[in-house]
Amino acid sequence: MYIIANAVKNIGRNKGRNILMAIIIFAIILTTAVSIIINTTTSAIIADYKSRFGSEVSIETNFEMLQNKKVAESYKELTAQQQIEFGKSDLLQSVNLSATIDISPRKLFSLSESEMDNFISNFLSGATRADGTKNPETVTIKGKIIATDNPEADNDFKKGTRKIISGEMYKNLNECIVSQQYADLNSLSVGDTIEVDSYYENDPMTHSLTITGIYMDNTMLGSNLEVISSMENRNNEILTGFDTAVNMEMFNVHGGVSVQYFLKDPTLLPAYEKELREKGLADYYNVVTDEAGYKKVVGPVEGLAGVTNTFLIVVLILGSMVLILLSSLAIRERKYEIGVLRAMGMKKSKVAFGLLTEMLVITVICLMLGLGGGLAASQPVADSLLTGQIELAEENNNTNGGVPTSGRTGLGAPTFSSDTKPLSELQVNLSANAITQIILISLVLAGISSVAGIMYITKYEPIKILSERN
Repeated sequence: MYIIANAVKNIGRNKGRNILMAIIIFAIILTTAVSIIINTTTSAIIADYKSRFGSEVSIETNFEMLQNKKVAESYKELTAQQQIEFGKSDLLQSVNLSATIDISPRKLFSLSESEMDNFISNFLSGATRADGTKNPETVTIKGKIIATDNPEADNDFKKGTRKIISGEMYKNLNECIVSQQYADLNSLSVGDTIEVDSYYENDPMTHSLTITGIYMDNTMLGSNLEVISSMENRNNEILTGFDTAVNMEMFNVHGGVSVQYFLKDPTLLPAYEKELREKGLADYYNVVTDEAGYKKVVGPVEGLAGVTNTFLIVVLILGSMVLILLSSLAIRERKYEIGVLRAMGMKKSKVAFGLLTEMLVITVICLMLGLGGGLAASQPVADSLLTGQIELAEENNNTNGGVPTSGRTGLGAPTFSSDTKPLSELQVNLSANAITQIILISLVLAGISSVAGIMYITKYEPIKILSERN
């Protein structure tokens, strides 16, 4: 107890020296607190962004390879089953599956029916397919089946150009929703069952769907509906689930699939490409990721985390050097005091403990002030740094002309399709993890500040210390 009480008294006896030491320690703790608070906040945000958005992958045809006649002869388009299979990977954050089927319901009217429909129908009838066979005779295409496994990802519903006004979104197999205009034209309501048919005249491949909801459709506002076909009028679209579409007979004949793959992280692209090659993806397809889009969203925050990490390391290194220097100078002034204590029989460990206690008391006081000051200063510092990172990212994007910086340009380079904006605001907070890190660093600083005195005590005997004093 005496050692602790004496250490506290010594702080008051050496005010000038201890105030200088406290100022240095406070400055280090303050800058450390700001850096760690910002860093822990950005780390959490980066993890959250990665978990929610991932990085979009595109599978694109390499047309340069198809210039080779042998390669061109072996070329095969990806089948719907292949694209679905490619989405079954642990490397992916999420997969959006969608399908489109042109239809011609025999028992339903369609909006914008015109002579254009007959022209398209005549064009399709008897047309030669890619495999050399002929299309059967067709009837007028009167609309589309639009299917997706994730209705919430539909941009029309996100933007509000489409909105459920009656019933609910489809959830189960063979359920669908239709537009208000389409429902009014055909006197349909929630709970009704409709039949959709293919546009093949002698093979309708009829499929029954139950209406679970009716949506308001404003996608055609401003369009001249008199000059477009019923196939082009989006009010004729029947929306349903992906599983429903792939189970339709007509899907296997003339259905189309669109798939969006999202990696957990852009760095996983090589591993994912290797996985796809093993699943049979031909060499004339490129697998590329939208790294530019990913960096657009997450880049400024990652840059901010990098700046704070670098700043923290520099502050700790320089601060530790200054503390050791000040501690060495201070211990030279206290040689006689230490020599007397040692001559009185006080053990080296107790003298060292006294010096360490003094520094711990000073550090604790600085820690309490530093935590408050760090929390107050973190927000404006974070805002300033984030603004700089966003501006830097925009400059780099303008310099590159918007081209992805992944090293893959030109063929197969995807475009950023997400409407997600880069993070422009950062709300910092003092988490338990940040407090723990700051306390540990403060204790290390206290130890570093005392290291010179402890080394001095353990190196010399009392007679040597007192003789140097004389």
